[in-house]
Amino acid sequence: MEVQSAQPVAATETGPAPAVVLRTEQLTKHFGSLPAVSNLNLEVRRGDVFGLLGPNGSGKTTTLGMILGLIWPTAGRVFLFGNPMTDDRARRAALQRIGAIVEQPAFYPYLTGRENLLGVATFAGLPTDAITRARIDEVLVQVGLASRARDAYNKYSLGMKQRLGIAAALLTNPELIVLDEPTNGLDPAGMVEVRALIGQLAQRGITVLLSSHLLHEVQQVCTRVAILKQGVLLAQGAVADLLASQIGIQLGFSQPELLQKAASVLQEAAKTTAPWLRGTRYIQPEPGAWVPPGGWLLLVDAPLERAPDINALLGAQGVYAAEIRRREASLEQFFLALTAGQPQPAPRAPTGAVPHIAPQE
Repeated sequence: MEVQSAQPVAATETGPAPAVVLRTEQLTKHFGSLPAVSNLNLEVRRGDVFGLLGPNGSGKTTTLGMILGLIWPTAGRVFLFGNPMTDDRARRAALQRIGAIVEQPAFYPYLTGRENLLGVATFAGLPTDAITRARIDEVLVQVGLASRARDAYNKYSLGMKQRLGIAAALLTNPELIVLDEPTNGLDPAGMVEVRALIGQLAQRGITVLLSSHLLHEVQQVCTRVAILKQGVLLAQGAVADLLASQIGIQLGFSQPELLQKAASVLQEAAKTTAPWLRGTRYIQPEPGAWVPPGGWLLLVDAPLERAPDINALLGAQGVYAAEIRRREASLEQFFLALTAGQPQPAPRAPTGAVPHIAPQE
């Protein structure tokens, strides 16, 4: 797992690493005495769909503002396409390669979708000629609004309005597109529309940086993420790598003391007859799921097809689980594990002794 990495990606023995499109180095912003972002080290690579995640107030929009030059950092630096944004000429050149939607896009309600995009193009300095009009038609096709291009903006659904905003960000044919909460306020159908569009942008080779507090939505579209809380980076890396620790076989017990006994039995088995047992740790139940006495479950890091073998190992020692099932991974669970108060994990087998864990009140 990558955590708070701020260094450039080095070449590996298998070939050069992907180019870094965006990097922040100890990026910090205070509003008066209030720290909004603290020592943030991000790395967005070419081809990423990169999610900047965290609850409202975690510093996501402030971070995007600093990246785009809308907010001046208190400390630290932003590098875009390899160049520091402290250089005015490099900043202007880099921003010409970026499309962005920060906050809710604003359009004229009684103009058509195409007319609104023509106004955006004029404001962006694009010439009012056949090439610009052709580009407008092209982005309308890309976002799936070609058939509604002559409809007034106020006739659009929320999902269509958001897609028109993305079309505006695409007008200059950017290499990187920045989206601030792109599915915020949308109904389920609108979320599906925007999520599909983001996937299509990635397939066309556009790097996408988006912020969101909807972790479930982000998990379905992002390849890499960074998780913030109160302006502090908690974790950063590929979604698959971050979630690997959340996948396993989940055990629940009708008596709290069986939890620790089960961990000890499995730890001992890993030393002898079950080398496929890679570790155990305590986890909290998912929201809405059964909560065992004591409030904690045991997550076993082992191949999922080994669930019957785990059951047999415990049963041989007189330990019987009230629940045993596969646990799927989610960014929401990962975030809660990072931020919620939890007991110390049971050590990874086969080293160390299992500590006594007092159930929380």
